[in-house]
Parts: sequence; structure tokens; C-alpha cells
Amino acid sequence: MKKKFLAALLVLLFVFSLAGCAGTSESPQDQATTGTDAIDPAGEITFNAGTYTAEAPGMNGPIKVEVTVSDSSIETIAVLTSSETAGLGDVAMDSLTNDIIHHQSIGIDAITGATLTSTGFLTAVEQALVEAGGDLEALKTAVARENEGQIVELEADVVVIGTGGAGTSAAVTAAENGAKVIVLEKAAVAGGTTAMGGGFFAADSAQARALGHEPVDTDYIFEKWMDEMDWLADATLVKQFLELSHTTADWMEARGIEFQKTKAAVQQSHAEGTNGYHKYNDHTKTSAQLTAMLDKIAADHGATIYYETPAIQLMTDSRQVTGVIASAKDGSTLHISAKSVVIATGGFVGNADMVTEALKGVQVNASGYNSNVGDGIQMAVEAGAATRGLSAMVTHTFAVAGGDAVEGDYEFMERYQATNSVAYMPIIPWINASGVRFANEDIVYDRALSGNAVMSQGNYAYFLYNETLLNLLETQGARAAGMLDKIAMGPMPEITPMDFGWNKLTEMVDQMVAAGQVVKADTLEALAEQLNMNPRQLAETMKKYNEDAAKGVDTLYGKDGSHMYAMTSGPYYAFKVSVNNLGTVGGIRINSNFEVVMDEPEKGYSTTVTNLYAAGSDAAGLYSDHYAHTIEGAAQGWAYNSGRLAGARAAENALNITINLFEQ
Repeated sequence: MKKKFLAALLVLLFVFSLAGCAGTSESPQDQATTGTDAIDPAGEITFNAGTYTAEAPGMNGPIKVEVTVSDSSIETIAVLTSSETAGLGDVAMDSLTNDIIHHQSIGIDAITGATLTSTGFLTAVEQALVEAGGDLEALKTAVARENEGQIVELEADVVVIGTGGAGTSAAVTAAENGAKVIVLEKAAVAGGTTAMGGGFFAADSAQARALGHEPVDTDYIFEKWMDEMDWLADATLVKQFLELSHTTADWMEARGIEFQKTKAAVQQSHAEGTNGYHKYNDHTKTSAQLTAMLDKIAADHGATIYYETPAIQLMTDSRQVTGVIASAKDGSTLHISAKSVVIATGGFVGNADMVTEALKGVQVNASGYNSNVGDGIQMAVEAGAATRGLSAMVTHTFAVAGGDAVEGDYEFMERYQATNSVAYMPIIPWINASGVRFANEDIVYDRALSGNAVMSQGNYAYFLYNETLLNLLETQGARAAGMLDKIAMGPMPEITPMDFGWNKLTEMVDQMVAAGQVVKADTLEALAEQLNMNPRQLAETMKKYNEDAAKGVDTLYGKDGSHMYAMTSGPYYAFKVSVNNLGTVGGIRINSNFEVVMDEPEKGYSTTVTNLYAAGSDAAGLYSDHYAHTIEGAAQGWAYNSGRLAGARAAENALNITINLFEQ
């Protein structure tokens, strides 16, 4: 069975929790699950009573459903097989099941944040109902929403748009400091990109101290960070982020986020003295924990949380923001007057055109939370805001062409090694489309650096193997080929087995070759011709590489000599490798108070869009034109810290008070 394992891994698991307004929660089990209260939109739908099965492709593989109908209604829907993301896809299908049975219609909207799963599920149900003799046109009649066309007027001190780490932290901070808060989330669940991450940076925590760790020297980190950014980052923001990170981990833990301080850096490349990585105990629960934080401010401070309610426009008067217009799930339009608005919609990783434009034409794979399409950034720009650092992306992992071509009953890690781990080997040469080696491949131990290196060559690069090396990996493991240290990936402690064979590796690679995705040739010249590369250039590149490998010295880029594995004979294999974009980290220009500023460089960006703030991936300035590799967990750490700071500044503005988070 063909399975989209790369997509399954990169779209890390969410915990899906449906919640209503005012912080009250309603699970799918609480909704109608039988046809008793069903609404028949067409009035005359009939079926051939019985049970029917159908299958359609979902996000990670086929979704097979079983649908039972009477002669006049849809009775039950059961998912028989699915490899959809636990905690997201499965609960999305539960929610859709309830809606279909309640409305007796498949003319319902997909669940935002689980669009591919929703589409696959609805297609499978549609096929089953057609087989049951249902009238497809009648079944697909759009379900009218309860309050379609109504305008609802609301008021708040602070409106927060988005419920990832940044938005949730902003909302909690504002509410706990006395603000009346309304939170808008276009998805059906809190979490966003934050729920896809493995952990975050914090300079200090009770857990770190329990391990005997001294606080990370954030002055040292600041110097390294600004050096890496060539001082094109906003020092005032970097400094605040690092200083507040001394307290944010404990703040999060006190509010239910569960994590553990790591004893050492996960990625070996990170320098001594920079380890502030706090790893989630179970990243599949982050979404539920963020939801719980929002539920608590609803219960304790009267906050109102709207899910499946996207903000569509900022309300403005001259150069000041006066509120937000949003489209509610029930069909009504919310006009929310507010004293402060915080944009925290997660960037624009899911907007391929916007990403490609920011990268000057280079295309990368959108592997983050693809519902983040830049709507918050666009709303700010429409209000006159400046942008900054749009090319900064978390290009953090690789995709190997041909992985989807592998079919067969393989264990997960067997398949992963053949279709992904082959891209994380420092012992192979990386070749660009011209046939030139372009990097010290040891940077593969740092996902940010290696992603940047490949992206610098265009849309892809080729990673070269020969048959001898593949066989060696299959029979003995990576250490036998000279690799000195394993590579970890998220929750997987070793994706490049060092001391045991990569079972069935060549068998799966042969499938990728047969599919035309991995290129195989007996000679380098023949390989170059298949790759539309200058044969002489590739031959010269590999001649130099093999000469250095024989001496154990990389005279070109200084790679560890043990990793210079010679490839002097064929057959040769070229794996086409592209870069996965886990998120964007450039966006709206803000000042040191997290206020959005007008697009007026001639005024030194001193004029603010009054009452408007930004945080997380929407707020630019932490980076120059690329993601930092100075510390692990920077993006997630920024989400929580910037959210706290933006929430505090927004509450100060709304309530005319002073909040000093650095002294709390």
C-alpha cells in the first residue's frame, strides 16, 4: 500500500478539541450521532437500505468508510481504515460524521487545518451514498448555516487573532492582567504551528535547575545571534526574547504545558553553552494543552474563544485599528470593537505563491501548518503596515523524490530509512544541478544550515551514492562506511542506524529507480547525461572528491576526513533532494513595543498603526533573511515569549496600565 510517510511525519500529531464560544467545550460525542434530529435539505432523498463501503485518498493514505442507510436517511458512518494524523484527522472525521448525519447532507465545509483528510473522507462517504442509490445533487446541497447574513456587534479590550503558542500566550497574558479578551481561530482546534513542534528554547527553568544546569548565558547567545544575523535583526526584540526566556518555561509549566529539559542539545552541531532546549513530553498533546489554557481564561477571566471563525478584515479609522471583522461558523459576521488587536496567525507557509515570491523564485515544500496562508500579514499590510524579512523560512528538513513510489509491507523505520534517512548522511557528496559539489556535508547535523545550503542552489540538489555504499548500509549500518555519529529527528533518536543494517534498503531504492525518481547509471558520465548535467563537470567533481577521500582530507570544504567516503565505481545513484519549509518567520515589521509600524522608512519606521500588535511567526525582526541556528527551539521559544510581550503591551494600551513581565 502506498503511504505518504514523509507527509505523515512532518505533519506532526495534533490533539483535536472542538470548543464553542465563551470557552465552553463540545466534543463530537456530545453532538447528534443518529438520524433522529436530522435535517433533510432536499426533502425527498431515498436510498436502497443497507451497508456500503467506499475508499478515497486522504492526507497520509486511503480512507475506507462504511456507511449504513435506511430507505430515507443516513444512519451511521464508520471509518474502517485510515492512517490520518492521530488527534487531528481522526477527530476531524468524527466531526464531519456528526454534521453529515445531523444535516443528512454532504454539502458541508471541510475542517480547516485538516482539509485533505476532510476531502478524502467526504469523497469516500459520497461514493458510498451514490452506491446506495442516493441522489448526489440533492446530497450535496449546501447546508444553510443557522445565522447566515446576520451581523453581531461585540466589544473587547483585546482581540487576539490565532491560537498557536503566540496567540494563546498573548490572550492568557492580557486576560490575566485584567483585559476583556476575545480570541479568534479559523481552525477547529488550537495549536497551529506550535502543535507541530518538538520543543522550545528557554534560558532557565525549574527543571533545568533540578538537573544542576546553570542558566544559559543570554548575553553570550545575544552576541552569537547578532553576529549570525549580521546585525540585520532588531536587537531590541532579540534582547527581550532572550531575557524573558529566563521565566517563560516556568510560566508555561504553571499553565499546563508539559515538557522536560534536555540534558544536552538534540542536534550535535549546537555549540557548548547554548543548550536551552525544553522538549515536549508528548508533542501530540500540545494542542490540547493550549486549548486548556484558553478554556481557563474563559472560565476565570470571562474570555470568549471563537473557533472556526477566521478574521477577515481589520476595522480602521485613519491610521488606527478599531476592531476586527470575523466570519463565524454559524454564518454570522462578527464586528468586534476593540482597544487593541494582536495578530498571531502563524505566518504564510501554506501560501506557495507568497513563499516563492519571498524566495525570489525558489520553490520549497510546504510541510508546516498549511492553513497559515499569510492572512494576518495581509490584513496588516492593508492597514498600512510595513513588512520585514519575508525570506526567512524554517527550511529545516529534506524531502527525497520517489518516496511515494515505494509499495509493500515494510516497517515504518525501514521505509523511512530508504525514503528519508538517505538524505541525512554526511558521508555522501551533495551535487548541484551543474554537477558541482557545493557544501561541507557535515552541516547535515544542523537542519537549518543544511536546508539553507540546498535552497541556495535552487529548487533541489542531488545526493550521490553508489551501489557499494547502499549495500554496506543495508548489511552493516552507517558506522561501517565511516559515519561518526548518528542523526536524530524529532521523537526518533536515531534515523541513521550506525551498528545494524538498513533492512530492505536496496529493494525500496530499486522501486524508486523504477519509478524514475532516483536516477541510476553504471558510470558517472551516463549519470550526468540522465541528469542533464555536463558529464565532464561531474567527473571532475567526483575525481576531486575521491582523491580527497583516499587521503582522508577534504581540501575543498573541510569536512571531517572520516566522512569522505570514496565512490570510485558504479553503479551510481542520484537522489533528488528538496527542502521542506516548516514555517515562515518573517512578516509584519514591529517596534520594540510589539506595535505594528507603518510602511514609512523615510520616517525611520517610527509611526505606528495605532492599537495593532503582532507576535510569533507574523512578527518580523528576530531574524535577518534566514532562520537562526544559534539555539535549538528558537521559533517556538519566540512564539511563547513574543506572545507574552505582545499580550502585555496590548493590555497596557487597552487598560492604560503598566505590566512589567521581566519583574514577575
